[in-house]
Amino acid sequence: MFSFNSAATLHHVTHLPPSTTFARALECLHNHDLLIRLDPELAHYSTLPSPSSAPSTKRYKVTDSMHTLPAGLWDTTVTFEADITNTEDGIEWIIRAPLGLVQRTTWRVVKRESLGKEEDALVVNGEGEWSLVEDVEIKANRMLVGTVKGKCEENWRGVHGRFVGHLGEKA
Repeated sequence: MFSFNSAATLHHVTHLPPSTTFARALECLHNHDLLIRLDPELAHYSTLPSPSSAPSTKRYKVTDSMHTLPAGLWDTTVTFEADITNTEDGIEWIIRAPLGLVQRTTWRVVKRESLGKEEDALVVNGEGEWSLVEDVEIKANRMLVGTVKGKCEENWRGVHGRFVGHLGEKA
């Protein structure tokens, strides 16, 4: 049977600067305000109550301005709910958007030496001991998956670059 639903996965790795410690990278990842503001399309966000079933998860209502979506898919602004849960090595971020879109992203701080040689060859910058590893899974209808995947691919280098820029700032 033909299905209109589809999925896509993405994997991005950025080496962190040599002066970056695990604790500092994790501190920045656990700063949800910082993470949400890394989004180049962010218009605004507000905090929602945490779900009673997961009190350690923080919930947000986020509005993005997205002027490059195909006509009729969404308005120029998209409002969605985002759940962010801190983990021992990063965060898990789940977005639930209109039209049934669910995007699950993990950002982890990992030792560079634990990356495989093929994966290490795909990184963007840096020579440090630690790497930021982002894994994304997008589930939605076929056309929406392609659009969201394209936006993720277009934006990740800038998002990771802005994250790296915050690592050197004072806490």
